[in-house]
Amino acid sequence: MAKKALIVANLAGFASFLIHDMEILIEKGYTVTFAANAYKLEWADTKEKLDKLGVEFVQLDFDSTNPMAKTNFGAYRELKVLLKRGDFQLIHCHTPIAGIFTRLAARSYRRKGAKVIYTTHGFAFTENSSKKSWAVFYTVEKFCSLFCDAIITINREDYSNAKKMFCKKVFHINGVGVDTSKYANVAVNRNEYRALIGVPTDKMMILAVGELSTRKNHQIIIKALSKLPNKKEYVFVICGNGIDGGTGKMLNDLAKREDVDLKLLGFRMDIPEITAVSDIGVIPSIREGLGLAGIQSLAAGVPVIGSRVQGIKDYIVDDKNGYLCDPFDENAFAEKIKLLSDSQRRDAMRTFCREMATKFDNSVSFEQMRIIYDELL
Repeated sequence: MAKKALIVANLAGFASFLIHDMEILIEKGYTVTFAANAYKLEWADTKEKLDKLGVEFVQLDFDSTNPMAKTNFGAYRELKVLLKRGDFQLIHCHTPIAGIFTRLAARSYRRKGAKVIYTTHGFAFTENSSKKSWAVFYTVEKFCSLFCDAIITINREDYSNAKKMFCKKVFHINGVGVDTSKYANVAVNRNEYRALIGVPTDKMMILAVGELSTRKNHQIIIKALSKLPNKKEYVFVICGNGIDGGTGKMLNDLAKREDVDLKLLGFRMDIPEITAVSDIGVIPSIREGLGLAGIQSLAAGVPVIGSRVQGIKDYIVDDKNGYLCDPFDENAFAEKIKLLSDSQRRDAMRTFCREMATKFDNSVSFEQMRIIYDELL
């Protein structure tokens, strides 16, 4: 009888990070099904890859922000039906919300011998969380750790916390993988490309890549820039979904009030080129499982200023390839932006930036994942 594997995530676009996992499982003789919410359309290229691999896709209406949303309970019921008809020997769930509901739905199948793996991609609690937030999210994660055979983490802080839970096997991998060569070997004319994206060539370009959301904390960079007496010499560029939403409006309004030059470019396919013409990368998230954008900047030799949280701490070393700041301290971010405005300081960091990025190259994380599957299966 053919072996079957089910991979579950909140959003279908997440499959782009999991293609290699699917390839490993197919090599091991598994037929793979992927279940997630495809309400966002940016994953068309990934869907084509799934079809080529022969991976079945199943729609589950997970809400990716609110664990108690009614749609999540509907997705849970649909997942129970899928598990009943699927006869899966492996169930691998990703991201906190899908991870919780999948582990709960799969309990009886695990007792019958199915392996259940959970990859967190960033716990919803951090060492900076409030006592209330920690109590709620840590308690839920610890309870659900009873119902899986392995937990895979992508940063050292989460690894340490997962080791305190009930699951016997806890692993750490270096993220979901970055193709560092795409960022290290970009041939682009700086002035021409800046003109193409509407960024003045004589300004210091600060770049953030990621969806516009409260968690990404982009407003702290605007506040930091407003503290600088020469703020008009900078432009803050953000690439990511959500420029037409409430967060986009809030950022634009704040930038106007603070007289800061902000440019929202929206979702882009040319991130390697945009990164190559930037001067400073920023990743000011309140929490971040790893933060691929920070690693992408490092791979391009661009120093990064980031929040001292979760995975960001794993690749930014103060005075070596950037700086870490309290995510709510605008003065600290302003100070570090001022330091990295010195071109000689940035140039001195470039080699270490690239060296650090190679530790998170997809070749590293792919091999780590293969070893984990070998052990568990």
